[in-house]
Amino acid sequence: MKEEKNKITVEITEKGSLGLLAHGDIGIRAWREVKATEQQKRKNEKEK
Repeated sequence: MKEEKNKITVEITEKGSLGLLAHGDIGIRAWREVKATEQQKRKNEKEK
């Protein structure tokens, strides 16, 4: 019998949150990705 997993959508901001730590490595990786994306956006805006 298959178990259905509850999917939770979490909004990840550049500042992060304590809740991301609760998700462990997956949460930290997602936060790092968002942080890098935001930093790249700011860098591109400064170059214009």
